[in-house]
Amino acid sequence: MVALARQRAPGAEVVLGEAEHLAFAAESFDALAMSMVFFFLPHPVLTLRECRRVLMPGGRLAIYTKAPELRGTPAAPEPFASRGHFYTDGQLAAVTRRAGLRNVEVISREGGQLLTARR
Repeated sequence: MVALARQRAPGAEVVLGEAEHLAFAAESFDALAMSMVFFFLPHPVLTLRECRRVLMPGGRLAIYTKAPELRGTPAAPEPFASRGHFYTDGQLAAVTRRAGLRNVEVISREGGQLLTARR
């Protein structure tokens, strides 16, 4: 995946790492985004705390993930669905607040969830 990313975006800095241990200094970014990644994270609170650490004060976080109603559909079929983590809107917001982020909002539409928050 890293090789493909470097090939497709030769001007970008592509870094291999773990979501729970980001290889960046504190307050390095004014925005972070994840799309279809959160579903796979085994330790969501640790990951969100790490996101908070690397965000500048007032920095923004946006996460797009699959809602529980997609479990078992073509968008999240088995065995894929059993290996992921689905969250209700309330659970997703609570996990994010537990990580110390604020201005948390979850918008659900057609089985997709958009989480936004600020440091």
